[in-house]
Amino acid sequence: MNIRPLAPELEVRSAVSWSPDGKLVAAAATLDEGTRLFLIPADGGPPTRLLDTPSYNPVWSPDGQFIVYSVPLSGSNMAVKAVTRTKGAVPMPDIVVPYTTATPYRFVPGTRTLIFLKDTSFRTRNFYQVDLESGTERQLTDLTPGTLIQSFDVSLDGHQIIFDRQKDNADVVLIDLPR
Repeated sequence: MNIRPLAPELEVRSAVSWSPDGKLVAAAATLDEGTRLFLIPADGGPPTRLLDTPSYNPVWSPDGQFIVYSVPLSGSNMAVKAVTRTKGAVPMPDIVVPYTTATPYRFVPGTRTLIFLKDTSFRTRNFYQVDLESGTERQLTDLTPGTLIQSFDVSLDGHQIIFDRQKDNADVVLIDLPR
């Protein structure tokens, strides 16, 4: 087994994403001035900084033409942007996702359709999809309040979403201690 670090000088900050051809890894990592998006060659070459602004959660498009990533906005919101491997900006619809510990968007395999999480009310997140070519967005779920989704994935056929749900279920309890 040949295990080796690809870019030991980088401190990776979120999930990485392999390019569809398997030759590059996109990673949000810290090197000097904060978390930026890097391309790391799988053959062990030096990493290349792709963006000079704070950037997180890279996900390659299924055709390998661009990488979707998120940038911090106010509060716990992040805007979704896209960039080519040659640092060119890619036009995107306005998509705002909540900060989560996992990547809040995924591509439907083989398409330019993005499934993403959106805060729809206090402590409620729902799934939406957007066609990145037309900009058409539609809500996919209407989940009940009180549960929070952190992580999800889309099936290979694009017909199912598997996700976690954290339920708010806190009680206030008074415990009388013996004197």
